[in-house]
Amino acid sequence: MSRSRRSSPISAICGTSRDRLIRASCAGFAVLVAASIGLLAPAAARTLEAVQSRGAITLCAHANALPFSSRNGSQAGFQIELGRALAGQLGVELAVAWVVSPNQYRTADCDIILDTIINPDVQEQTRVRVSKPYHRTGVALAVPGGAAGIDSFADLGTGRRVGVQVGSLAQMLLSQRGVQTVPFGFEDEIMDELSAGSLAGAAVSPAAIGYFNRMNPGKAVRLVHAYEQEPALSWNVGVGMRGSDNLLRQRIDEAIDRLLADGTIRTIYARYGIEHRPPTGAP
Repeated sequence: MSRSRRSSPISAICGTSRDRLIRASCAGFAVLVAASIGLLAPAAARTLEAVQSRGAITLCAHANALPFSSRNGSQAGFQIELGRALAGQLGVELAVAWVVSPNQYRTADCDIILDTIINPDVQEQTRVRVSKPYHRTGVALAVPGGAAGIDSFADLGTGRRVGVQVGSLAQMLLSQRGVQTVPFGFEDEIMDELSAGSLAGAAVSPAAIGYFNRMNPGKAVRLVHAYEQEPALSWNVGVGMRGSDNLLRQRIDEAIDRLLADGTIRTIYARYGIEHRPPTGAP
């Protein structure tokens, strides 16, 4: 049975957009993000009081982007599960505005988007408020399980074929270093080609690698946290909010503290084969 091609929630937006603000918010690589896309919609921001009165907080999520989110199937995706946990901490239900295109992200009437890259320069230019960070991620490197001596992007050399998302910052940086990059539209395509042996490496999100290994235990690849040595390819993520008010941000920050402390966030990530990594240099 063939499966639909998926990538991280807004890979197509980051990979193809000519909007400089959007590209900056995605850091050139659509892993998990939102900043200036979905939350610039004209709908009025809901305050904490409005969210409580309504009895629900609405999350924008991609309808077909496991392990991030999914509208159908037995797995909801870690963003949906995190959204439910946050909503529970606020004492409300989680509603989901399902989106699949750049235009839908811009116009959807949602209160929050998870995994918003925390980038003060971008947030300064938009109406987006961002919570305290709850996870550290970036552009990781996947290599075959038996590959030795590759512990960073610098170890790739110039003779190896490395899969990248088309138009991404990773493609630009690695190409500048003489790495033979092979562009793809979707992360799962890259992982399939790596597993088949046609690539020496894949520059994709840690979530894509972890989920691939969980779903394909007999074809497991090795995850290299290469972004740890690459400031341009690493970032903290938090909860993005359209405008809203200080009270809602405060309550969400408090909820994040509790969900980090009791292990809920770590447990949710683990269900999808993803290692939770504490944010670094958090404000």
